Amino acid sequence: MGYRTTGLAARVVWGSPDGAPMAPRSHMLLRVDLPEGPHLVDVGFGGMTLTGVLALEPHVEQPTPHEPFRLLPAGPDLVLQALVAGDWRPVYRFDLAEQHASDYAISNWYLSHHPQSHFVTGLIAARPAADRRFALNGTSLAVHHLGGPSERRTLDSPAAVRAALEEHFLLDLTGLPDLEPALSRLF
Repeated sequence: MGYRTTGLAARVVWGSPDGAPMAPRSHMLLRVDLPEGPHLVDVGFGGMTLTGVLALEPHVEQPTPHEPFRLLPAGPDLVLQALVAGDWRPVYRFDLAEQHASDYAISNWYLSHHPQSHFVTGLIAARPAADRRFALNGTSLAVHHLGGPSERRTLDSPAAVRAALEEHFLLDLTGLPDLEPALSRLF
């Protein structure tokens, strides 16, 4: 598209308690140099995926079609934060060092193959819609309404998980012979 992009890597801190050990760099994001300056682009963080680009400018609250975000310096790093239910919550921490495909290889292998990875042992899905965010973690379905309350419920069967994946995450699950046994392992 004619823009210079730079691969970056982040340490996920979303959902981690204060003082937790530093996580490895396991999340890919992009710096995109636009005519008006460098921006952060990230379309793959699951439940808190950015729904807009952010200027790579610390200390500035930046609106997106969903919640506002900001970047704060933390030593040599930047911390991406999201304003959720009135509180600024850290999402991930990163620096501006360029990453290459080989830099992502080990983290990618671990996340997609290691028996202790939550991406291997569980089921995770997320999708932003115009007025809400959908999140599925195992059998727990959450619908976070923009500017309103969240709905949470536990899905009670493989059929209910399949229906949620089709209805809320808009997935076509036809022709997947191993799906039913995989969903059954969640129970």
